[in-house]
Amino acid sequence: MCNMAAYAGNEPAAPKLFRMLQSQETLGGGHYNGIATIHNGKIHMIKVIGSTADLLKRHPEVLDLPGTVGIAHSRTPGIDSDEWAQPFFSYDEKVVYCANGDPGQFKDTDYNDFYRQSLADGMSYRTSIDEAATIYPVMSDGKCIHFSEIMANIIRSKQLKTPVVLRKLLRKALTEFKAEVAALALSESEPDAVSAIRINQPLMWGRDNSGFYLATSAFALENEKLQWINRVPHASAMTMTKDNITFEAMDEFAGYFMDHEPLTAIFAEFENMLNSGNDFCVDNFCKAAKKCWPAGKMAVANMIAYEYLREKMASGVLETFVADTPGSGKGLTAPQQRYRKKSAL
Repeated sequence: MCNMAAYAGNEPAAPKLFRMLQSQETLGGGHYNGIATIHNGKIHMIKVIGSTADLLKRHPEVLDLPGTVGIAHSRTPGIDSDEWAQPFFSYDEKVVYCANGDPGQFKDTDYNDFYRQSLADGMSYRTSIDEAATIYPVMSDGKCIHFSEIMANIIRSKQLKTPVVLRKLLRKALTEFKAEVAALALSESEPDAVSAIRINQPLMWGRDNSGFYLATSAFALENEKLQWINRVPHASAMTMTKDNITFEAMDEFAGYFMDHEPLTAIFAEFENMLNSGNDFCVDNFCKAAKKCWPAGKMAVANMIAYEYLREKMASGVLETFVADTPGSGKGLTAPQQRYRKKSAL
């Protein structure tokens, strides 16, 4: 699964975002990496197909992106193109957006009406290709577009019509065009803030004396030596500045969630996996947890898998290693973290 990070504080954002990507890319990303910051009311972005090592090799200036507010993304396999790396600009580069997740039970969400109108309004799509690409929508004109780029344009379109705070626009967009995601965004109209949504995919927040942080996994936040690490509530929208975090409940999604997590069943699945003596990647744990949820309810399986692995690593039960896997670009590899139970001495 993809991994994200964000920072709003008093210190340069880019180095922190890069470190948080490094800390997480082995958990399911590593095929593409991108960082966007905002400074003096302008968004700056660098992204590539490849690992964080590839990003730094091709663009060493990424660590010097200006600003103390930013977002970052490391994603799973896809098209052999830098354009399919996240984050994604809106057509006019006034908004930048990234997400972790997939359509899930909302696979019938239809973007075509907006897509056709956006083209008529002069909007463009850099991910547009002439072939189908796994889960991504094929539009009425036969083009395949990354749905996160479509969302960037949807959010910008709503912003032009109703200039309210960005978290409310994210909420409106993801209520109208539902998906099982967590998402981050920046807007030139809010130069001091990161806006975010967590529907059901993992998102953690933390803080230190310099500001506030977001990350898909707490592994990234632990490496930053933060004073506080907490879950972002599911079905919530938020705004994060250097001084505050504001949460807003998304009651539109309340009926999609269970009132408890099936932890006994999930942990039994995990123990059976680890007792097999084999090694597993994070995605294996996420899929094992997800099957414990009843149909029609949104799973928070990936959050539980991340936190389970973090606790077991801290308690010394597991050992881990990184394996190179085939990347999404020619000649590239992606690093993948794998876990297994420690052997008894």
